[in-house]
Amino acid sequence: MTLWSDQPQRRLVDHLTPVSADLRDSLFRGPFTAQGHDDQFDALMALREIERGGPAPARGGVAGPARLIFWNVERLRHLDAIAHHLQALAPDVILLSEVDRGMARTGNTDRAALLSKRLALGYLTAVEFIELGLGDIHEQRDNAGQSNLHGLHGAAIFSDVTLQSPALVRLERRGNWFGLDRHEPRVGGTIAMLASVQIMGTTVLMANVHLESHETPQSRAQDLQKLLRLIEDIAPGGPVVIGGDMNTSTGSYQDRHADPLAWAARLAGDPLRLLRPQPYEPLFGALAAMGYDWQSCNLPDQPTTRYPAGSARRPAKIDWVFTRGLSVSDVAIVPTVMPDSTPASDHEGLMLTVWPDGASADENGIGHGVKTP
Repeated sequence: MTLWSDQPQRRLVDHLTPVSADLRDSLFRGPFTAQGHDDQFDALMALREIERGGPAPARGGVAGPARLIFWNVERLRHLDAIAHHLQALAPDVILLSEVDRGMARTGNTDRAALLSKRLALGYLTAVEFIELGLGDIHEQRDNAGQSNLHGLHGAAIFSDVTLQSPALVRLERRGNWFGLDRHEPRVGGTIAMLASVQIMGTTVLMANVHLESHETPQSRAQDLQKLLRLIEDIAPGGPVVIGGDMNTSTGSYQDRHADPLAWAARLAGDPLRLLRPQPYEPLFGALAAMGYDWQSCNLPDQPTTRYPAGSARRPAKIDWVFTRGLSVSDVAIVPTVMPDSTPASDHEGLMLTVWPDGASADENGIGHGVKTP
């Protein structure tokens, strides 16, 4: 049987369908069952929608090479710092994951709408999880006694160019966050947001991806393979950029935390394991089999995580860009640093410039995202 969640969702709305506080409170009280999650996953329209907001596109496409940024912005809690970086870099397209709406931990504000206003860019946004509580154990402590206004957490794409044929892909519906065993009860699952952009007259499909941190490498590969199959239906053999938080930790949450000494021994056996995860994460093989490249569009051995000073967490390379049918230049990591040197997110941003293979890239355009109307 084909489920609705096995197909790209294309329902564009002006406002995502609200999920009432009463329903969220009821679900938070349990019981937590697989069938209960499936029932809510199928019933909640917000999980099938894409909201379009902000100003209308100023350009139909990018006339020269396009500058892109992919970034897990950790709730977009430090909006001022993130906006400052984005304004300075002036990318043509911005793909963000972990964006809050109506969460107490981010002031019960609509973070995508606020960033859109700050940058004067249109946006698409979709829901990854409907949050039933205040967030992780630290957020529960910091926001004790407060309530979520909307309880939504998801992804967004920002640009001043036309974002064509937007689609939402639900990568999985396992429901493993539906319960208190992970200390953050949610309905939903990881997603990819798709939209096509005209770059130098060529349609380029962009996929903003977030894979599950708690799952095994094999499970992450299966989720990504689902996306790759759907991309082939949409843009068979065409130019594609896939980017985002792939959570290539080389193990599951259980692997990393159930036996810390055993995990430390694995890392000691391969000190570069967290910076060179390819042998441990089969998703790289799945991408290579479909003609995607990562060597030209990622900085080797450079971590993409950023933790506060004194953190015991080891830096890792878990955010990636993959391209097909595109030339690439100006690959860089955007440091997630606020004026006081503390992190604005636990992930760095990824930046690169792309143009279609075979196109004649003007030397002056490379790295500048030439912006002609």
